[in-house]
Amino acid sequence: KQIISQVVQSNSADNLKLIFRDNSFQDQLQSLSVNKEAVTQVAPSGDTTQRYEDGSIRRGFSETSQQDQKMVVTQLVPPKLCRRRAMTDDLLEISYIGRLANTGEIFDGSAVMINGRGIPGRGNDVSLFFVLGKQPFGQFPPGWDVGLEGMCVGERRRVVIPP
Repeated sequence: KQIISQVVQSNSADNLKLIFRDNSFQDQLQSLSVNKEAVTQVAPSGDTTQRYEDGSIRRGFSETSQQDQKMVVTQLVPPKLCRRRAMTDDLLEISYIGRLANTGEIFDGSAVMINGRGIPGRGNDVSLFFVLGKQPFGQFPPGWDVGLEGMCVGERRRVVIPP
């Protein structure tokens, strides 16, 4: 609230547009069915140029922009039985494969091997554990907290997270 108040009181509030996410994305996740998508916008399209306070482009940077950044969650395999859905603070055990959207190249995964050997620190496990909604910044993609909420044991989802 304090940051929003400071921006509104400053001169930079002329073009300020705040978008608050409603619960419709969470509702979509709760009612996912096979091959149906739940979609939410995580960043709007527009100018992403690194600029000084006066609006001029920072030295060494060029003018850049981005398209709308949307996160898409698709159910691939439904759970056989779901008595309880995953919620914040739940300990989840997941297997995953990270692929680049444009090439399909694998860049990470819970069971990925390098030169036939497991990745140090993973103990050759094919799954990993994390607490939904409570990860230290940078430990796991923040999109996991959003895309895995409401998931059931045995369910498989595709979570597409924009760059």
